[in-house]
Amino acid sequence: MDHLDARNGSLSRRLLVAVVSILSASLGAVTLDVSESPRSNLVLSLRAILSAQKSIVMNAYELTSYDVADALIQKINEGVRVELLQEGQPVGGLIAEAKDIQKKIVKAMQANTGSQIHGYWMMTSETPKGKRRFRYNHAKYIVIDEKGVMVGSENYSPSGQPEPGSPSGTRGWQTFIYDEQMARNFLKVFRKDINTSHGDLVTLFSPKIPLPKILGRVADWVESMQNLGTRIENRFSWMLSDEPKTLDADNVEFLTSPESSMVGLMAFIESAQETLDVELMSFNPMWGKTGEVSPLLNALVASAKRGVKIRILVNDSTAFGGDNDAELKLLAMIENIVKEQHLPIHAAIADLPKMKVKYIHNKGALADGYKTLISSINWNQNSVENNRETAISVDSRSINEHYQSIFNLDWQASH
Repeated sequence: MDHLDARNGSLSRRLLVAVVSILSASLGAVTLDVSESPRSNLVLSLRAILSAQKSIVMNAYELTSYDVADALIQKINEGVRVELLQEGQPVGGLIAEAKDIQKKIVKAMQANTGSQIHGYWMMTSETPKGKRRFRYNHAKYIVIDEKGVMVGSENYSPSGQPEPGSPSGTRGWQTFIYDEQMARNFLKVFRKDINTSHGDLVTLFSPKIPLPKILGRVADWVESMQNLGTRIENRFSWMLSDEPKTLDADNVEFLTSPESSMVGLMAFIESAQETLDVELMSFNPMWGKTGEVSPLLNALVASAKRGVKIRILVNDSTAFGGDNDAELKLLAMIENIVKEQHLPIHAAIADLPKMKVKYIHNKGALADGYKTLISSINWNQNSVENNRETAISVDSRSINEHYQSIFNLDWQASH
């Protein structure tokens, strides 16, 4: 098996850090709200949507949660501009709930056409104009008032956004970033992706006038979002909990597939000096059909050779009614590497009943008690090279501690 040469590790790390700083956008100190599924994702999502005063820009792989859809429709009815890009061909196709929600949102947009400001697009199959730009539009983010953005691993579905404590929820991480520059990073991707000239979009509802410019101070808006109690309808009264937490970060970095996720993921792995924990729905040890070992696995091995202690927790695919051969193959491959090279890598398949989740949908990582990866990117060639995906890497001890405690419980439950 061909692994990264440890002698080149130092140079590799320096090059990756240099490259990722060019291809991804980063911030200085910033405030974030953090949530996780199944405990608090829906709380954060609804708080974000219901806080909007002027605009909501949303990219969804799946939109099947009526709670999320009803909140969007409420804001449309209140006169907030809503723009939505959705994957039209998710794995398994658009289910009945997705189609019903589409109709309800379009109807709400049509009923609020006084200013003709809303937009709704769906990415679809190949057309006479050429192939679609991405295998899947798999990103999950919501930009609020051009001042902040929510991003995470979970779909806007009943399992990714369950009511707190629901046994049908998945494991995943999500965060809201209070920063205009980060909002602009996501908006730039969105504006590029809704370009209809490529022929891979179906327009469900089209704005008829230029988009308004959003003004206002971020500090005032942050306070408004965090004090929603008097403006939340009775049906959302359970949202008035202490979750999600509001924490500070020293830096936040933006990554997107297919442009910068490879160098970003590699840089995250290479940055680890002592510990690296990874929790994944999907981790293919091979790189698509190339016959080559995944560069992400190679990077993990190289880090272990430097003495980094690594734990990898992957989903149990039997949750989907089939086998877990893919996970068993990954673990066998890692076990052989560990045995041959005596490396500090430990891998496990999740014990979902003990974790009390439906399945792991996460694509997150934690390094050195400081860095946290919150991401929609599965660790396989397609997600890195062919999909539209989004992620952030956060430098913060308090945020890392929050997610580390959750990972540790998941790890302990699976042993």
